[in-house]
Amino acid sequence: MLRSRGHDVIEYLVDNRDIDRKDIISIGLRSIWNTDQYQRVRNLIRETRPDILKVDNYFPILTPSIFEAAKSMGVSTVLSVRNYRLICASGNLFRAGRICIDCVGKKGLPGIRHRCYHNSYLQSSSIVLSNAYARLRGTWTESIDHYIAVSEGVKNLLVRGGFSADKISVKPNSISDTGAGDGSGGFAVYVGRLTEEKGILTLLAAWRKVGDRVPLKIIGGGPLEDVVKKASEQLPDIEFLGRKSLAEVCEYLGRAMMLIFPSEWLEPFGRSIVEAYSKGTPVIAADTELMRDMIESQETGLIFKAGDDDDLAEKVQSLAADTTMLTRMRERARSRYLQNYSEDLCYSKMMEILEYVLAKN
Repeated sequence: MLRSRGHDVIEYLVDNRDIDRKDIISIGLRSIWNTDQYQRVRNLIRETRPDILKVDNYFPILTPSIFEAAKSMGVSTVLSVRNYRLICASGNLFRAGRICIDCVGKKGLPGIRHRCYHNSYLQSSSIVLSNAYARLRGTWTESIDHYIAVSEGVKNLLVRGGFSADKISVKPNSISDTGAGDGSGGFAVYVGRLTEEKGILTLLAAWRKVGDRVPLKIIGGGPLEDVVKKASEQLPDIEFLGRKSLAEVCEYLGRAMMLIFPSEWLEPFGRSIVEAYSKGTPVIAADTELMRDMIESQETGLIFKAGDDDDLAEKVQSLAADTTMLTRMRERARSRYLQNYSEDLCYSKMMEILEYVLAKN
Protein backbone atom coordinates (compact mmCIF):
# COMPACT_ATOMS: atom_id res chain seq x y z
CA MET A 1 0.00 0.00 0.00
CA LEU A 2 2.78 2.43 0.93
CA ARG A 3 4.96 1.54 -2.04
CA SER A 4 2.08 1.98 -4.48
CA ARG A 5 1.78 5.55 -3.23
CA GLY A 6 5.44 6.44 -3.74
CA HIS A 7 7.00 5.62 -0.37
CA ASP A 8 10.31 3.77 0.02
CA VAL A 9 9.84 0.74 2.27
CA ILE A 10 12.82 -1.29 3.46
CA GLU A 11 11.80 -4.70 4.78
CA TYR A 12 13.64 -6.54 7.53
CA LEU A 13 12.14 -9.99 7.86
CA VAL A 14 12.91 -12.98 10.07
CA ASP A 15 11.05 -16.28 10.17
CA ASN A 16 10.14 -18.04 13.41
CA ARG A 17 10.41 -21.35 11.56
CA ASP A 18 14.19 -20.80 11.54
CA ILE A 19 14.38 -21.22 15.31
CA ASP A 20 16.40 -24.25 16.41
CA ARG A 21 14.07 -25.68 19.03
CA LYS A 22 16.61 -28.20 20.30
CA ASP A 23 18.16 -25.66 22.67
CA ILE A 24 15.02 -24.45 24.43
CA ILE A 25 16.90 -22.68 27.25
CA SER A 26 19.01 -20.63 24.85
CA ILE A 27 15.87 -19.76 22.86
CA GLY A 28 14.17 -18.56 26.04
CA LEU A 29 17.11 -16.34 27.00
CA ARG A 30 17.45 -14.84 23.53
CA SER A 31 13.73 -14.10 23.39
CA ILE A 32 14.09 -11.78 26.39
CA TRP A 33 16.67 -9.47 24.78
CA ASN A 34 18.46 -10.32 21.54
CA THR A 35 21.73 -8.39 21.34
CA ASP A 36 22.51 -9.85 17.91
CA GLN A 37 19.29 -8.43 16.45
CA TYR A 38 19.96 -5.14 18.25
CA GLN A 39 23.22 -4.79 16.33
CA ARG A 40 21.74 -5.99 13.04
CA VAL A 41 18.99 -3.38 13.18
CA ARG A 42 21.51 -0.67 14.05
CA ASN A 43 23.61 -1.68 11.03
CA LEU A 44 20.56 -1.68 8.74
CA ILE A 45 19.57 1.78 9.93
CA ARG A 46 23.11 3.04 9.44
CA GLU A 47 23.06 1.78 5.86
CA THR A 48 19.56 2.91 4.85
CA ARG A 49 18.80 5.93 7.09
CA PRO A 50 15.01 5.50 7.32
CA ASP A 51 12.69 8.14 8.75
CA ILE A 52 10.81 5.67 10.91
CA LEU A 53 10.91 2.07 12.13
CA LYS A 54 7.46 0.47 12.00
CA VAL A 55 7.34 -2.94 13.63
CA ASP A 56 4.58 -5.45 12.97
CA ASN A 57 5.93 -8.33 15.09
CA TYR A 58 9.04 -8.54 17.24
CA PHE A 59 8.30 -11.86 18.99
CA PRO A 60 10.27 -13.99 19.66
CA ILE A 61 13.38 -13.48 17.50
CA LEU A 62 13.71 -9.70 17.27
CA THR A 63 12.73 -8.89 20.89
CA PRO A 64 12.15 -5.37 22.27
CA SER A 65 15.87 -4.70 21.77
CA ILE A 66 15.22 -3.49 18.21
CA PHE A 67 13.33 -0.44 19.47
CA GLU A 68 16.33 0.68 21.52
CA ALA A 69 18.52 0.02 18.47
CA ALA A 70 16.43 2.44 16.42
CA LYS A 71 16.31 5.11 19.12
CA SER A 72 20.08 4.89 19.59
CA MET A 73 20.33 5.85 15.91
CA GLY A 74 17.86 8.73 16.22
CA VAL A 75 15.03 6.98 14.35
CA SER A 76 11.36 7.26 15.40
CA THR A 77 9.55 4.03 16.25
CA VAL A 78 6.01 2.70 15.93
CA LEU A 79 4.65 -0.69 17.00
CA SER A 80 1.47 -2.10 15.45
CA VAL A 81 -0.46 -4.11 18.06
CA ARG A 82 -2.58 -6.94 16.64
CA ASN A 83 -2.62 -9.28 19.64
CA TYR A 84 -2.24 -9.11 23.42
CA ARG A 85 1.40 -10.18 23.78
CA LEU A 86 2.27 -6.99 25.67
CA ILE A 87 -0.16 -7.88 28.47
CA CYS A 88 -0.69 -11.66 28.13
CA ALA A 89 1.82 -14.51 27.91
CA SER A 90 -0.35 -16.48 25.47
CA GLY A 91 -1.17 -13.37 23.47
CA ASN A 92 -4.89 -14.12 23.26
CA LEU A 93 -6.41 -13.50 26.72
CA PHE A 94 -7.96 -16.97 26.56
CA ARG A 95 -7.40 -19.82 29.02
CA ALA A 96 -9.22 -23.04 29.93
CA GLY A 97 -11.93 -22.40 27.35
CA ARG A 98 -12.80 -18.88 28.50
CA ILE A 99 -11.71 -15.27 28.24
CA CYS A 100 -9.03 -14.54 30.84
CA ILE A 101 -7.69 -11.12 31.84
CA ASP A 102 -5.89 -12.27 34.99
CA CYS A 103 -2.56 -10.83 33.81
CA VAL A 104 -3.85 -7.44 32.68
CA GLY A 105 -2.28 -4.91 35.02
CA LYS A 106 -0.52 -7.64 37.03
CA LYS A 107 2.76 -7.84 35.10
CA GLY A 108 2.01 -11.33 33.78
CA LEU A 109 2.74 -13.43 36.88
CA PRO A 110 -0.45 -15.53 36.57
CA GLY A 111 0.70 -16.43 33.05
CA ILE A 112 3.72 -18.22 34.49
CA ARG A 113 1.66 -20.03 37.11
CA HIS A 114 -0.82 -21.26 34.51
CA ARG A 115 1.87 -22.03 31.88
CA CYS A 116 -0.10 -19.99 29.38
CA TYR A 117 2.39 -20.15 26.51
CA HIS A 118 2.74 -23.63 25.01
CA ASN A 119 1.83 -25.11 28.42
CA SER A 120 5.43 -24.46 29.50
CA TYR A 121 6.77 -22.76 32.64
CA LEU A 122 10.00 -21.93 30.83
CA GLN A 123 8.47 -20.47 27.68
CA SER A 124 5.79 -18.58 29.61
CA SER A 125 8.47 -17.19 31.92
CA SER A 126 10.57 -15.98 28.97
CA ILE A 127 7.66 -13.85 27.68
CA VAL A 128 6.86 -12.42 31.10
CA LEU A 129 10.53 -11.69 31.74
CA SER A 130 10.96 -10.08 28.33
CA ASN A 131 8.05 -7.73 29.02
CA ALA A 132 9.32 -7.04 32.55
CA TYR A 133 12.87 -6.34 31.36
CA ALA A 134 11.61 -3.99 28.65
CA ARG A 135 9.45 -2.23 31.22
CA LEU A 136 12.41 -1.91 33.60
CA ARG A 137 14.61 -0.45 30.84
CA GLY A 138 11.87 1.98 29.84
CA THR A 139 11.56 0.43 26.37
CA TRP A 140 7.77 0.63 26.29
CA THR A 141 7.73 4.29 27.35
CA GLU A 142 10.98 5.74 26.00
CA SER A 143 11.98 3.63 22.97
CA ILE A 144 8.56 3.20 21.36
CA ASP A 145 7.20 6.56 20.26
CA HIS A 146 3.72 5.36 19.36
CA TYR A 147 1.47 2.30 19.27
CA ILE A 148 -1.09 1.51 16.57
CA ALA A 149 -3.92 -0.62 17.95
CA VAL A 150 -6.02 -2.52 15.45
CA SER A 151 -9.24 -1.65 17.32
CA GLU A 152 -10.61 0.46 20.16
CA GLY A 153 -10.96 -2.70 22.22
CA VAL A 154 -7.25 -3.46 21.94
CA LYS A 155 -6.42 0.13 22.90
CA ASN A 156 -8.66 -0.06 25.97
CA LEU A 157 -7.03 -3.28 27.14
CA LEU A 158 -3.53 -1.86 26.64
CA VAL A 159 -4.50 1.13 28.75
CA ARG A 160 -5.81 -1.21 31.46
CA GLY A 161 -2.44 -2.95 31.24
CA GLY A 162 -0.57 0.25 32.04
CA PHE A 163 0.14 1.76 28.61
CA SER A 164 -0.53 5.46 28.03
CA ALA A 165 -3.67 6.23 26.05
CA ASP A 166 -1.97 9.31 24.60
CA LYS A 167 0.59 7.11 22.83
CA ILE A 168 -1.97 4.77 21.21
CA SER A 169 -3.84 5.42 17.96
CA VAL A 170 -6.46 3.15 16.46
CA LYS A 171 -6.22 2.11 12.81
CA PRO A 172 -8.28 -0.84 11.54
CA ASN A 173 -6.85 -3.24 8.99
CA SER A 174 -7.97 -2.88 5.39
CA ILE A 175 -8.15 -4.92 2.22
CA SER A 176 -7.83 -3.93 -1.43
CA ASP A 177 -11.19 -3.64 -3.15
CA THR A 178 -11.85 -6.52 -5.56
CA GLY A 179 -15.49 -5.62 -6.10
CA ALA A 180 -18.74 -6.89 -4.65
CA GLY A 181 -19.82 -10.51 -4.98
CA ASP A 182 -23.32 -11.78 -5.65
CA GLY A 183 -23.79 -14.40 -2.91
CA SER A 184 -25.04 -16.87 -5.51
CA GLY A 185 -23.30 -19.92 -4.02
CA GLY A 186 -25.94 -20.55 -1.37
CA PHE A 187 -23.39 -21.65 1.25
CA ALA A 188 -21.91 -20.33 4.50
CA VAL A 189 -18.15 -20.04 4.93
CA TYR A 190 -15.68 -19.96 7.81
CA VAL A 191 -12.23 -18.42 7.27
CA GLY A 192 -9.48 -18.55 9.88
CA ARG A 193 -7.27 -20.64 12.12
CA LEU A 194 -8.72 -23.87 13.42
CA THR A 195 -8.30 -23.42 17.18
CA GLU A 196 -10.48 -23.68 20.25
CA GLU A 197 -10.66 -19.94 20.91
CA LYS A 198 -11.84 -19.37 17.33
CA GLY A 199 -15.06 -21.22 18.17
CA ILE A 200 -14.50 -24.14 15.78
CA LEU A 201 -16.09 -26.71 18.11
CA THR A 202 -19.19 -24.53 18.46
CA LEU A 203 -19.32 -24.13 14.68
CA LEU A 204 -19.20 -27.89 14.07
CA ALA A 205 -21.81 -28.57 16.76
CA ALA A 206 -24.13 -25.99 15.21
CA TRP A 207 -23.87 -27.60 11.77
CA ARG A 208 -25.07 -30.90 13.14
CA LYS A 209 -28.34 -29.02 13.62
CA VAL A 210 -28.25 -26.87 10.45
CA GLY A 211 -27.63 -29.91 8.23
CA ASP A 212 -28.40 -29.60 4.54
CA ARG A 213 -30.32 -26.33 4.94
CA VAL A 214 -27.08 -24.40 4.45
CA PRO A 215 -23.85 -26.09 3.27
CA LEU A 216 -20.70 -24.97 5.10
CA LYS A 217 -17.23 -24.49 3.64
CA ILE A 218 -14.28 -24.24 6.08
CA ILE A 219 -11.08 -22.49 4.99
CA GLY A 220 -7.97 -22.53 7.18
CA GLY A 221 -5.58 -24.71 9.12
CA GLY A 222 -4.39 -25.23 12.67
CA PRO A 223 -4.39 -27.54 15.70
CA LEU A 224 -8.02 -28.66 15.22
CA GLU A 225 -7.57 -29.55 11.56
CA ASP A 226 -8.04 -33.27 12.19
CA VAL A 227 -11.26 -32.58 14.10
CA VAL A 228 -12.59 -30.54 11.18
CA LYS A 229 -11.58 -33.22 8.67
CA LYS A 230 -13.39 -35.88 10.69
CA ALA A 231 -16.53 -33.73 10.90
CA SER A 232 -16.45 -33.14 7.14
CA GLU A 233 -16.29 -36.91 6.61
CA GLN A 234 -19.25 -37.51 8.93
CA LEU A 235 -21.38 -34.59 7.73
CA PRO A 236 -21.69 -34.28 3.93
CA ASP A 237 -22.82 -30.65 4.26
CA ILE A 238 -19.43 -29.60 5.67
CA GLU A 239 -16.60 -29.21 3.17
CA PHE A 240 -13.05 -28.68 4.43
CA LEU A 241 -11.00 -26.69 1.91
CA GLY A 242 -7.77 -26.21 3.88
CA ARG A 243 -5.61 -23.12 3.43
CA LYS A 244 -6.32 -20.80 0.52
CA SER A 245 -4.73 -17.65 -0.90
CA LEU A 246 -6.32 -14.27 -0.22
CA ALA A 247 -7.60 -14.12 -3.79
CA GLU A 248 -9.24 -17.53 -3.40
CA VAL A 249 -10.72 -16.56 -0.03
CA CYS A 250 -12.28 -13.43 -1.54
CA GLU A 251 -13.70 -15.48 -4.41
CA TYR A 252 -15.41 -17.85 -1.96
CA LEU A 253 -16.62 -14.95 0.17
CA GLY A 254 -18.12 -13.25 -2.87
CA ARG A 255 -20.23 -16.31 -3.65
CA ALA A 256 -21.09 -17.10 -0.01
CA MET A 257 -24.49 -16.44 1.48
CA MET A 258 -22.85 -15.51 4.79
CA LEU A 259 -19.60 -15.63 6.77
CA ILE A 260 -19.64 -17.37 10.14
CA PHE A 261 -17.33 -15.75 12.72
CA PRO A 262 -17.68 -17.83 15.91
CA SER A 263 -14.60 -16.60 17.84
CA GLU A 264 -15.02 -16.93 21.60
CA TRP A 265 -11.93 -14.94 22.63
CA LEU A 266 -11.51 -11.18 22.53
CA GLU A 267 -10.63 -11.19 18.87
CA PRO A 268 -8.61 -7.98 18.35
CA PHE A 269 -9.98 -7.47 14.85
CA GLY A 270 -11.99 -9.59 12.45
CA ARG A 271 -9.99 -9.42 9.22
CA SER A 272 -12.21 -12.02 7.58
CA ILE A 273 -15.18 -9.81 8.45
CA VAL A 274 -13.62 -6.96 6.46
CA GLU A 275 -12.93 -9.39 3.61
CA ALA A 276 -16.59 -10.44 3.71
CA TYR A 277 -17.84 -6.85 3.85
CA SER A 278 -15.69 -5.97 0.84
CA LYS A 279 -17.65 -8.56 -1.15
CA GLY A 280 -20.99 -7.45 0.33
CA THR A 281 -21.36 -10.64 2.37
CA PRO A 282 -23.14 -10.42 5.76
CA VAL A 283 -21.63 -11.94 8.91
CA ILE A 284 -23.01 -14.01 11.78
CA ALA A 285 -20.61 -13.45 14.68
CA ALA A 286 -20.28 -14.50 18.31
CA ASP A 287 -21.24 -11.82 20.81
CA THR A 288 -17.92 -10.66 22.24
CA GLU A 289 -17.09 -7.13 23.32
CA LEU A 290 -14.86 -6.30 20.38
CA MET A 291 -17.11 -7.81 17.70
CA ARG A 292 -19.99 -5.57 18.68
CA ASP A 293 -18.01 -2.72 17.15
CA MET A 294 -17.76 -4.50 13.79
CA ILE A 295 -21.21 -6.06 13.38
CA GLU A 296 -24.34 -3.94 13.05
CA SER A 297 -26.95 -6.46 14.17
CA GLN A 298 -29.83 -6.75 11.70
CA GLU A 299 -27.91 -4.48 9.32
CA THR A 300 -24.57 -6.03 8.31
CA GLY A 301 -25.19 -9.36 10.04
CA LEU A 302 -26.43 -11.09 13.16
CA ILE A 303 -24.99 -11.73 16.63
CA PHE A 304 -25.30 -15.03 18.48
CA LYS A 305 -24.40 -15.95 22.06
CA ALA A 306 -20.73 -16.95 22.12
CA GLY A 307 -20.28 -20.69 22.55
CA ASP A 308 -24.01 -21.42 22.04
CA ASP A 309 -24.35 -23.80 19.08
CA ASP A 310 -28.16 -23.80 19.33
CA ASP A 311 -28.29 -20.02 18.98
CA LEU A 312 -25.81 -20.09 16.09
CA ALA A 313 -27.83 -22.75 14.26
CA GLU A 314 -31.03 -20.75 14.76
CA LYS A 315 -29.43 -17.53 13.45
CA VAL A 316 -28.03 -19.29 10.36
CA GLN A 317 -31.37 -20.84 9.46
CA SER A 318 -33.36 -17.66 10.05
CA LEU A 319 -31.05 -15.54 7.89
CA ALA A 320 -30.90 -18.14 5.11
CA ALA A 321 -34.70 -18.17 4.98
CA ASP A 322 -35.07 -14.38 4.74
CA THR A 323 -34.01 -13.33 1.24
CA THR A 324 -35.19 -9.76 1.80
CA MET A 325 -32.96 -9.38 4.83
CA LEU A 326 -30.04 -10.99 3.01
CA THR A 327 -30.34 -8.52 0.14
CA ARG A 328 -30.49 -5.55 2.50
CA MET A 329 -27.53 -6.86 4.51
CA ARG A 330 -25.43 -7.31 1.38
CA GLU A 331 -25.91 -3.63 0.55
CA ARG A 332 -25.14 -2.52 4.11
CA ALA A 333 -22.07 -4.77 4.39
CA ARG A 334 -20.58 -3.38 1.19
CA SER A 335 -21.33 0.16 2.35
CA ARG A 336 -19.68 -0.54 5.73
CA TYR A 337 -16.52 -1.66 3.94
CA LEU A 338 -16.37 1.46 1.77
CA GLN A 339 -17.01 3.77 4.72
CA ASN A 340 -14.65 2.18 7.26
CA TYR A 341 -12.17 -0.31 5.81
CA SER A 342 -11.11 0.73 2.32
CA GLU A 343 -7.42 0.91 1.47
CA ASP A 344 -7.62 4.67 0.83
CA LEU A 345 -8.97 5.24 4.34
CA CYS A 346 -6.31 2.96 5.81
CA TYR A 347 -3.58 4.85 3.99
CA SER A 348 -4.85 8.24 5.13
CA LYS A 349 -4.98 7.11 8.76
CA MET A 350 -1.54 5.50 8.56
CA MET A 351 0.04 8.67 7.17
CA GLU A 352 -1.71 10.78 9.77
CA ILE A 353 -0.13 8.65 12.52
CA LEU A 354 3.34 8.50 10.99
CA GLU A 355 3.44 12.24 10.29
CA TYR A 356 2.34 12.92 13.88
CA VAL A 357 5.14 10.73 15.24
CA LEU A 358 7.76 12.33 13.02
CA ALA A 359 6.63 15.86 13.86
CA LYS A 360 6.66 15.08 17.58
CA ASN A 361 10.22 13.72 17.44
